[in-house]
Amino acid sequence: MTADDDPGRLTRVAVGETGFERAAVWSAVGFAVSYVAFDAVALVGSIAGLAADASGAVAAVLAALIGVGAAAFAAVGAGALPAVLLAYGPLAAVLLRSVGPTPYAVGLADPLSFAVAVAEPLGLALAAAVAVGLAGYAVGRVAAGTGGEEGDGAAAADGDANASD
Repeated sequence: MTADDDPGRLTRVAVGETGFERAAVWSAVGFAVSYVAFDAVALVGSIAGLAADASGAVAAVLAALIGVGAAAFAAVGAGALPAVLLAYGPLAAVLLRSVGPTPYAVGLADPLSFAVAVAEPLGLALAAAVAVGLAGYAVGRVAAGTGGEEGDGAAAADGDANASD
């Protein structure tokens, strides 16, 4: 059977075998952990007596972890859209802390400029999440051995005895 004969292939590529629920939860957890990571590193740096700003290093490490996470998520059966969703939360936190407004600012003095200052990093995070999520999906599917022309490996995952023939 070729890829053209399988009408559900596009759906499996887009959605995958694992649901959006897991991606949404990990996206939210990733947002929280990534947002607080900047404060945690700054606190450790101040306790250790380091005066250097490590926010660039924190952002780089988090971006690498996000890419690895998206690839690993795709390798266990997630589709392209859940991989993008998974990457969005942590990337939004990184960009909010890197280029967004001052953390914990209320913004009541000028709400329009505050809204714009928040919307810009979130828009950038969406674009970055699409790029990282789709790249992570491609890498994860290749790493899982299911990204080739033979299909997406659903038959092998279901235990089909003839899948290895």
